[in-house]
Amino acid sequence: VSVTERTKEIGIRKALGATKFTILSQFLIEALVLCVSGGIIGIVLGTGLSEFVSVKLGWSTEISPVAVAVAFGFSAVVGLFFGLWPARRAACLYPFLALRYYLRDN
Repeated sequence: VSVTERTKEIGIRKALGATKFTILSQFLIEALVLCVSGGIIGIVLGTGLSEFVSVKLGWSTEISPVAVAVAFGFSAVVGLFFGLWPARRAACLYPFLALRYYLRDN
């Protein structure tokens, strides 16, 4: 979705000399930042909820560092895997096709 919404930006960047590598890097970094941020938020919320349940309900809860690491790693891998296809699609976009959308909308 982000590639489709940002077709104009990609076309302008490619027309100004951006390489496939720079556009691919941009989309991959954005996908990884989102997924790693989500992983960190999940760890914080999970730890907080576990502590809350432990204190309020008197349940014994334990957070395994291995489980946290696996969940965080899985979040990063999902971001890389599902960010790769749109990033590749954006990097292979022809500037004249992208700019055609820009000129049509303006």
